[in-house]
Amino acid sequence: MSLNRMVTVFGAYGHTGRFVVSELQKRGWKPVLSGRDPAKLNALAELHRGSEVRPAAVEDRQSLDRALADTSAVINCAGPFLDTAVRT
Repeated sequence: MSLNRMVTVFGAYGHTGRFVVSELQKRGWKPVLSGRDPAKLNALAELHRGSEVRPAAVEDRQSLDRALADTSAVINCAGPFLDTAVRT
């Protein structure tokens, strides 16, 4: 059985997201760069070769579905967390 090593990082180009993306790559995972701004995602992808770019917005369910498709996990680094985290 092969392990899916793709992880979506939502908010990848932010302060915390950049650290998470770097750490994932160091540990052999393939980050999927996600967030609202395609230009910022593409700029980050230039620094992290092999990373896939999938723009998405919290209020756009279809874009989120595309961003998470075929990945094993999502790490939310987008803030403010009050707006992007699940509310219970």
